[in-house]
Amino acid sequence: MTGSVSGAAKSLNVSQPTVSKILRHAEDQLGFELFYREKGRIFPTEKANLLFTQIIPVYEQLNELKKYTVMLKSTNVGRLRIAMTPAFSLQAVPRALAAFNKKHPDIPIEIETQHASEISRLIQNSTIDLGIVFEAVSQPGLEIQHLGQTEFVCVTPKSHKNFNRKISLEDLATLPLIRLNAKSPLGHMLNKKLEGLGLYPDGSNIVAETYHLAKRLVEQGTGVAVIDKITAYSGTKTQLRFHELPDLEPIKIDVISRSNDPIISFKQDFLAILKAELITYAG
Repeated sequence: MTGSVSGAAKSLNVSQPTVSKILRHAEDQLGFELFYREKGRIFPTEKANLLFTQIIPVYEQLNELKKYTVMLKSTNVGRLRIAMTPAFSLQAVPRALAAFNKKHPDIPIEIETQHASEISRLIQNSTIDLGIVFEAVSQPGLEIQHLGQTEFVCVTPKSHKNFNRKISLEDLATLPLIRLNAKSPLGHMLNKKLEGLGLYPDGSNIVAETYHLAKRLVEQGTGVAVIDKITAYSGTKTQLRFHELPDLEPIKIDVISRSNDPIISFKQDFLAILKAELITYAG
C-alpha cells in the first residue's frame, strides 16, 4: 500500500529493520517470495497480489470485530438461553419473556422444553444458561437458586360437585387418580407420599408423563389428577374444579445455572420478571 519498506514502517510506527524482519519471516512461513527488489525498491509478486485480494476481507472482518468488542463493552448485548420443564412453558415463562423482550429488544432469546434431568445436562455442557425446574437436584458444577414456590392441587371435572374445597390424601385413595410418571420430580414426590401412607388409589390405570397431559385427561372425564398449581392455572379452566391438598408440602421452583457462570446483568432482569409472574401461582 505504501510502496516501500520505509513507508510501511512509518505507517505502522515501527522501525524499518522490524518491517524487513517480519517480511522475511512471512516469506519463510509461506514458502514463496512476496516481493522482488529492483533499483532499491520492492514490488509485489503475482502471488502477493493474489494473496492481498484474500487479505482485504480478513482485515475488514477484524475491523468489524474491534467495533463489536467496543459495543459489547458499553452495552448489555448477549443472549438468553433457557430450558424449562413443560409446566413453565404453558403460560408463566412466555409471559415473562414477553415482558423481558420489551425491556431488552436487543437480546436474542433461545428457548427449549426438556425434562429436569436433561436440563441439568444441557447446563453442564454449556448448551443453555438457565434452567427452570421443580425441586432441583444438587449436582457437581451446578448452582441452584430458589425462585419461589407453588403447591399441589387436585383437579377434578366440574361435574364432580361432591367435594369440598379441600381434599385429603385419604380421599385420593377412593378416586380414579391419573398418576404422574415417577421419573418426574412431582410424580416421585406424590407417589412416595401415597405409598408411605399405604394409600393406593382405586382405578389408577393411567400414568401421564406430563402434568399438562394429566390435566387434559381430567377435562375428558377420564379421572382426577394431582398436579402443580402452575399447570393447573395455565390455559383453560372452565371445565375443571380445583381443590387444595393441605397434606402435601409446597413445591420449590428452582433456577439452575453453572457454578462458574454467575447470573448477572440482563439474566437477573429476566429472573426478576419471572419471579413476579410466579407470584400468581404461589402456594
